[in-house]
Amino acid sequence: MQLKSNKDIDKEITEYLNNKAEEASAPDDMFFKIRGEVLRRNERGFLNMKFGRLKIKTLLAAGVLCIATTITCIAATRGAWISSSSHLTEITKFPTENVVKDTVGFLPKYVESFDGGFEFKSFNFSNNEIQGDNGKTTLQTKSADFRYSRNDEEKNQYLSLSAIKIDEKEIQHEANEEKTNYNNVDIYYTTFQYKAVPVDYEKTEEDLKLESEGKLQIGYGADEISEDTMQSVSWYKDGISYSILNSNYNDVSKEDMIKMAKDIINK
Repeated sequence: MQLKSNKDIDKEITEYLNNKAEEASAPDDMFFKIRGEVLRRNERGFLNMKFGRLKIKTLLAAGVLCIATTITCIAATRGAWISSSSHLTEITKFPTENVVKDTVGFLPKYVESFDGGFEFKSFNFSNNEIQGDNGKTTLQTKSADFRYSRNDEEKNQYLSLSAIKIDEKEIQHEANEEKTNYNNVDIYYTTFQYKAVPVDYEKTEEDLKLESEGKLQIGYGADEISEDTMQSVSWYKDGISYSILNSNYNDVSKEDMIKMAKDIINK
């Protein structure tokens, strides 16, 4: 049996998304199946790494490309973190608790607005999966994704709150993350560059250097290369991992980000 090339698989993805454009949503497993085959056929072997705990930055960056119909593949410490979402399932009316729980299967804390003029813009969900070196699924779960915006929002600027039900032992924090304790909850702050790249992108020496320093996160699956400046805060409470991600709102400070986390914790 002849194996399909990465080019053929990517063509299938394009055709599939075009065929499904008018539908409310696509079957959950379709994205995982197609992209998983791409990853397993990838001769560069960016999946060939030791198993370990999932870095929280991987969880954060996985949501960066999940703004429209897309698939994001990020090399994680224990395999590949694959995340998919569709703008077709996006809700622009502030959701009730029942809607959120029915959508993702659990009820995270969330708010309608944050200080600084950020107001609720949309709610959606992502299908997430970790694939190991052998291509087998080791974790599959959904995350609740809330997006906020300001009146002066520009292209590539957004603020998002994500919540995912996951075992705390699966999460590993970066050494350069700054920790603050609030009401017995550890809040981790970090800033980094996120680089969205095509599937066949080859890492440069500078990429490898910045990755090793915890200053860069690379996500595979974009049409073209783009870079964004990210700030994030993350914490874990009651079986749920939370993260607030700020893309290119450069006037938002570290203290502002931590205040947002506290607002959710106090909800």
